[in-house]
Amino acid sequence: MKHISRTLSVLLALCLLFAACGAFAEAEEPDYYHIGLKVTALMSEIADSEAYLSFLSYPEAFSEVREAANTHDYDRPVAVYSVTLDDPRVFMESMLSDNEETLAAWNSLSPALQEQLLKRVGIATLVPSINGRMGSEYSAFSSIAIASVTDETLPENSVCYLYLFEKGTPILVTFGWHGASGVFVFIPEESRGSAEDLYEVFLSIPGLTLTPVPLADEPAYDPMAELSVRGIDVEAAAVKMHQAIGENLPSSAMMPYPDPTNPTYKLADVTGDGCPDLCKCVTWGSGMVRTDLIVYDPVEEALYVLDGYNYDYIIDRVDNGRLVVVMEGPNGYNDPVTRTYGTVTLKNRQLIFTPDEEQP
Repeated sequence: MKHISRTLSVLLALCLLFAACGAFAEAEEPDYYHIGLKVTALMSEIADSEAYLSFLSYPEAFSEVREAANTHDYDRPVAVYSVTLDDPRVFMESMLSDNEETLAAWNSLSPALQEQLLKRVGIATLVPSINGRMGSEYSAFSSIAIASVTDETLPENSVCYLYLFEKGTPILVTFGWHGASGVFVFIPEESRGSAEDLYEVFLSIPGLTLTPVPLADEPAYDPMAELSVRGIDVEAAAVKMHQAIGENLPSSAMMPYPDPTNPTYKLADVTGDGCPDLCKCVTWGSGMVRTDLIVYDPVEEALYVLDGYNYDYIIDRVDNGRLVVVMEGPNGYNDPVTRTYGTVTLKNRQLIFTPDEEQP
C-alpha cells in the first residue's frame, strides 16, 4: 500500500512538473517573413499568367496594369515592414474627409454603430482605398490577382507585412489563422522610387505604424543553378548563341574568343522572364566600327542585338543579377566621348538602354 502511495506521489509530481513546463513554454514565433515570400512568389506567377487571369476576368481590360505588375521581381524584397493600425477612428475619418456626403453619413451614426464599423476596419481596408484612388482598372486587377497559402504554424491573431521590391509592385500580406493572403498595392507613379520613398508614402497614412522587419540572409543568387533547375545546358546554349551571332551579324564581327567550343558570356536576366540570359559584346563595322551588346535568351532561343551605330555598348559587370552596361561615344566625330552607366531591358522585343539616373 505504501509502495502504491509512493508511486502515485511520483506520478503526481511528474504531472505537476510537465504541467508547469507547458504553462511557461512560449509558442514558437511563426516565420512570417518566408511564409509571406511564398505568397509574393505565387502572386508573381499569377501576374505572369494570362491564362489564369482569363478564368476570372478579361485580361485585356487591365492589360496596362498587369504589365506594370508583371516584373518578375517578387523573390527578393528590398524592405519589409510590419504594419499596424493604431487608431481605426483616425484612419476612418481621414479616409472619409474627401467626401462630404459620406462623412455626413458617418457622423449621423450612433456611437454604438460607429464602434461596430470601426471593429471591421483593419489593414486590409487600406488596400481598396489606395487602389481605388488609382482607378477602376487597378481595383479590378488587385481584386482578382490575390493569392493565399495555408500554414498550420500561423496563429489566430492577425499580422500584416508590407513587402517592397526594387521593380515589383508593393504587396501587403495578411497572416491569420493557418493562412496568409496577399494583395498588390498600387501607388501613383510620382511616388514610386526607393524603399525610403515608399516607406514615406505608407507612413503618411493617418493611424498607421510601420516597423522594419529584418531581412533574412538569403543565399547568393546563383544563375547557373537557376539554369540547371530549368533544364538548360548553358554550354549548349552558348554554342547556339555563337551560331546565331554568325547567322545574324556580318562576318566581320569579332569576339574575344570566336572558338565556339570556348564561348565567353555573362549571365543576367535581361528579358525579364526570370531566367538568366547569356550576354556578351561583339565588335564589327567598316568605317564606323562599334561594339554591340548581344543578349541570347536560352528559353526562347532568341538573339537580341543592341546596335548604337556610333555608340558602343560595353558590358561592365553583373551586380547582384543586374547587367551593368556602359554606353560610350560618339565615335568618329569631333564631339567629346562620354561614358554613361546604365542597364538594358527588353521591351517589345527590342533592347533598351536606360541610364542609371533614369532608373525607376
